Amino acid sequence: MRKDTMSLVNFVIIWGIPTFMVVRGYLKMNTDDRKSAMHDFRSRRFIFTIGFIVIGSFFAHLGTLFGVSIMKIMGITLMFLGGILSMLTIWKKSKIRSLLIFVILTISIYIYIM
Repeated sequence: MRKDTMSLVNFVIIWGIPTFMVVRGYLKMNTDDRKSAMHDFRSRRFIFTIGFIVIGSFFAHLGTLFGVSIMKIMGITLMFLGGILSMLTIWKKSKIRSLLIFVILTISIYIYIM
């Protein structure tokens, strides 16, 4: 298998399986739980923390897959912003957890860059 084909297989596995599981779980929810989940997903806190991290990871992975460096840079930037905002959000509750998030995201960004 060529490197491009293997990258595509990894992309489908890494993004396809979790997406399938989330959609399946959402479809099994009752209407009240669905409304609650949509309310949580549309909140500013979710979008600016978890949303930025997930979308950034997706863009960075797509940029790596297709060889588009600007998309990879956009993804890494979004991941970085999401990590900083997550760290600031959790800092009030637990300083150790917020630093742990920062370290994990720093390592993942370093892996994407290499």
